[in-house]
Amino acid sequence: MRHERETTSGVRLITAIMCISLLVLPCVVFAEILDNTTPDSQVTTIAEPGVTSPPATTSPGVLPDHENTTIADNPHPFLILETSDIENLTCTLNGTAAPGSANLTIVSIRWDWGDNLTPEYHGFPYSHTYGSPGTYNLSITALQSDGQNTTRTANCSVAQPVIPGTSPSPLNTSVPGGPGMMTGAPVLTLLEPVIDRMNVTLNGNLNSVSPGVTIESVSVDWNDGNTTKSSDFPITYQYSSPGIFTITITGNQSDGQSTIKRITLDLKEGIPALPQQAASSPPLNNDPPVYLIILATAIIVLAIVVIVQITQRGRGPFPAPDIPKAFLPRAGQMSENLPSPEELETICSGTDVTPGVLDSVIEVAMEIAREGREGEAIGTSFVVGDIKNVLNHSKQFVLNPFFGHLEAERQITDVGIRGNIKEFAQLDGAFLVTGSGIVEAAGRCITVDMSKVNLPKGLGSRHSSVAGITQVTTSIGVVVSQSGGLISIFRDGKIVFTLNS
Repeated sequence: MRHERETTSGVRLITAIMCISLLVLPCVVFAEILDNTTPDSQVTTIAEPGVTSPPATTSPGVLPDHENTTIADNPHPFLILETSDIENLTCTLNGTAAPGSANLTIVSIRWDWGDNLTPEYHGFPYSHTYGSPGTYNLSITALQSDGQNTTRTANCSVAQPVIPGTSPSPLNTSVPGGPGMMTGAPVLTLLEPVIDRMNVTLNGNLNSVSPGVTIESVSVDWNDGNTTKSSDFPITYQYSSPGIFTITITGNQSDGQSTIKRITLDLKEGIPALPQQAASSPPLNNDPPVYLIILATAIIVLAIVVIVQITQRGRGPFPAPDIPKAFLPRAGQMSENLPSPEELETICSGTDVTPGVLDSVIEVAMEIAREGREGEAIGTSFVVGDIKNVLNHSKQFVLNPFFGHLEAERQITDVGIRGNIKEFAQLDGAFLVTGSGIVEAAGRCITVDMSKVNLPKGLGSRHSSVAGITQVTTSIGVVVSQSGGLISIFRDGKIVFTLNS
């Protein structure tokens, strides 16, 4: 009888909670509707997303960025510019734009080349041809899907090409039917190309700047041996295979003058491009109000707690869950099968790596495998030697923590740096070490073709990437396996030595 009375009381409590919810929720929703209703005569001012805060202090080699001052839960986007490549009047700039959080995306990259033309929207890399020599202030803005943006600036100094032994011929500055009137090259403005798998559509505007002069044609060199000539935009073309193509667009005028612009496209098989969103239009926030979510969540949690208490009465306490044991550092002496000096000499032969440097790398890898980090086992990898070619076949996952430090502070043979290496071993990517023992980078993503790698079953992507980089370079790879602490040494794409930690 007592159990039945308790059950009846619980049911009454749940019924009361549901009744209160049905009364409160409509009132809250109605209040929200009234609060969001703006009369026709009222003007609401919305802050521009491009409002920037004062530049913050940055690390060496990184330009100061400008971020919007809107307070947000998510960090602002990352925007890194590389050194510009200038050829005559053409400036080519490469870089990286990444969202500040994994649940966000970069919706557009806005390019203002500083020559008073309409800003354009393109990805990296991109080229622009100026109409006259000079120094221009280039501004690039990356817009994130939550409305936040980051802006970086760079200077481009371009010059007119000089051809030895020739003198420039005078331009025809007269217009047919209008002698003495000055003419100029046509104005070519390109919009963001629309990419659908292998199909590319170019759009833009081509206008003459002088009376009596007309636009004759638009020529497009697709960088695959084919050329398209059209009277106007849009122009559509289908590539036969994916790849990176630098498209050259030439606008031709009736007086013989022309304007040339270039666009670099990265076509990937089976990945259609997402439509770009204008930088001046931040995404609309259609999410429900926060307090409505909190209220609904509280009601649901309270109902679940009451139901659980009613059903569990008389059954005793909940059984204690099985808590997985944390990683325990390996005790005892280190492995006795460390490579001998003769074996180290054999492994390093044919490379620029000294046996002492490889021995220090193996010692650090052994400590990481035995100790883990913060109670968890971790895995990592080292690529030693042939640093120039290894850098060309890799890219940064994250900002390089070793950039800008003195070489004397980055010697892996110095035991003082090992604590930093163990800490950064938790990052995704590999450590890059020169043949003389200088740690060049951490968190490095290896970008080589691994189709020719042949490894035993059970080894993961970390082993495959290190095997691939040692196939195309004269480097040596050292990999720490997260499961089991096995250490593998790679040369020429193969495992040449293994150690148990």
